[in-house]
Amino acid sequence: MIDQTQVSVAVHPDLDELVRLESQLFNEDAGVHDPQVDVSWPTRHGREDFARLIDLDSALVLVARRESVVVGHLVGYLTAPSPTRFGRRTAEIRSLYVDSASRASGVGQALVGRFSEWARENDATSVSVTSYVANHSARAFYSRLGFAERSVIFQAVLED
Repeated sequence: MIDQTQVSVAVHPDLDELVRLESQLFNEDAGVHDPQVDVSWPTRHGREDFARLIDLDSALVLVARRESVVVGHLVGYLTAPSPTRFGRRTAEIRSLYVDSASRASGVGQALVGRFSEWARENDATSVSVTSYVANHSARAFYSRLGFAERSVIFQAVLED
């Protein structure tokens, strides 16, 4: 239930849990949908990357806890104001992951809600997220939260 979930800004003592969750995300999502992604990246570089993002004013790293156990995280950031968007800035969700046992219980919704509030407070006019086209559950999740598909990325893999 959502009322049991506590969403807070991540701090440096959360780094191990953030790396654990990001590793699971890479293995379950990118590792399944994109053979060009190095799924070992979070274990090799995630700690330094999360530490940098936690200290960055234009980024937000959130953790969701249930009974003091970290069950999810969200990483996002603000873009610079863009002249092609009438000088407005946007917010982008870089990654979101909820442990399988806590899915469909409001944790992801709480994380996205908190991030959206932060984005609004920082004058962002929209929130965007990228999802693999084959990740139907992620696409359905974001659609339920009011996200609309706006573009498609085409990719051609070049052989060596």
